[in-house]
Amino acid sequence: MSSTPTTRHTLVFDTPEQSLTLKSEPIQTPTAHGSALVRILSATTRPHNKASFAGKPVLPVTAPYVPGNSAIARIIDVGPDAVSLEKGQLVYVSGFITARDDHDNTRILLGFSDLGAPKSKKLFKAWPGLWADVATVPQENCVPLNESLLCDTMGYTVGQLEYIDRLAVANGGVSSAALRAGETVIVCPATGHFSGAVVELAAQIGCNVVALTRSAAKLEPLTARHPRITPVELSGDVDADAKAIRAACPQGMADALIDVSPHEAAANPSHLHAGLQVLRGHSRVVFLGAMDNVSIPYTSIMARNVTIKGQFMFTREMTAALVKMIESGIVKLGKEAGHNVRAYKMEDWQQAIAEAETATQWGEQIVLEP
Repeated sequence: MSSTPTTRHTLVFDTPEQSLTLKSEPIQTPTAHGSALVRILSATTRPHNKASFAGKPVLPVTAPYVPGNSAIARIIDVGPDAVSLEKGQLVYVSGFITARDDHDNTRILLGFSDLGAPKSKKLFKAWPGLWADVATVPQENCVPLNESLLCDTMGYTVGQLEYIDRLAVANGGVSSAALRAGETVIVCPATGHFSGAVVELAAQIGCNVVALTRSAAKLEPLTARHPRITPVELSGDVDADAKAIRAACPQGMADALIDVSPHEAAANPSHLHAGLQVLRGHSRVVFLGAMDNVSIPYTSIMARNVTIKGQFMFTREMTAALVKMIESGIVKLGKEAGHNVRAYKMEDWQQAIAEAETATQWGEQIVLEP
């Protein structure tokens, strides 16, 4: 195995007035306690990267910073306290980092957002993002992958494996809703990056999925692959939509609802109100989206003993369980799953973020490969 590198190369965002710059910096040696040094093989982009670099971030972030939120990587070295991670191991590097001494309250989206709080800004500066050839990351954010099984036997590329990034967020909602095979879940909306991932994941673990959409045609790539997905095209009329949703549920009621609505959906959340009408007693609701100040039918929720939970991102245990489902073949990736992953070299980052800005439909993903 080659020796540990002493220098790493990163793309750095300084100000909207200038392009990202490629910089070199020394690598801290030896690798610190709690850290892993990894070689980046494939790193995610976001549809909002281009707007963020133009000074219009969707979430707060303080420059300068190294972008890059998650990656498929190979471990080069680990800190002296590592007991499981090994040199040469293929891992998924999660971009959701929590402070070790304030786990419940201080979190960041690596290389994407410091979330605005003073403590989070400090944490964000401590861990640069993953648009780099080599990165230092928290050991707990490295989820081991069975390379022989996933790459040699199943034939997945590192770019296709990076779709774990999308499914990890979806699995946060699916796990929080405690979905079980045979249950019926309403997902709204259902055609976006993360909402579509919730739909495909729930269907693959054996749930009946009622997918709410403004355009059933946009769901055809999903419904064509998964017979347990039933689309419901929304009219905007709450009672009429509730009737259509009820008709799509095998038993006329749903066991759970996962809402993945974007911020702008708060202007008319009729889809949520319609879905809530169709929930059975003791059902579960998970808010995975970004709507603000949305009213809910308090008395009806109370009378049916409905549990409502918020789920921001996921836990390491949730992602490890997702990887097991992929390795067992329960959850599919790549072309077989309908995913369209396109890779760009690091130096072509401008082309990558331009394409990522428009690649917003289910299954589309743009990655950078150093």
